[in-house]
Amino acid sequence: MRITKLETRPDGFFDGNCFPGNENAAERLPYQVFASCRREQAPVVEELILLQLQHGFDQGYQLEIKPRPHQALIDFTVSLACSTPERASVVRLVSCLGQEKNVQGLRWQSMPPVR
Repeated sequence: MRITKLETRPDGFFDGNCFPGNENAAERLPYQVFASCRREQAPVVEELILLQLQHGFDQGYQLEIKPRPHQALIDFTVSLACSTPERASVVRLVSCLGQEKNVQGLRWQSMPPVR
């Protein structure tokens, strides 16, 4: 089977009008990142989270730090909103936390948009 490469594109074909939902391209969607670590390693993990948040989230974020009752663990919850192109910063944050040996548990999720 032969596949021929198109040298020219038809006028108006890829101008963004042919794909539905393109008007929401700049919509900021909410995400949450959850991490936990031992109490004595909490300052190291907090510093790593804040360092990553400085380099990718100009629109703001919320960091919540809570100790678990009756356990020697600290839970970090990062809430933020980003557009689809900015989601790479969320992936970078999760990847860095996943490679950190002091992090005991890690997950991230998208939240339903507030209407």
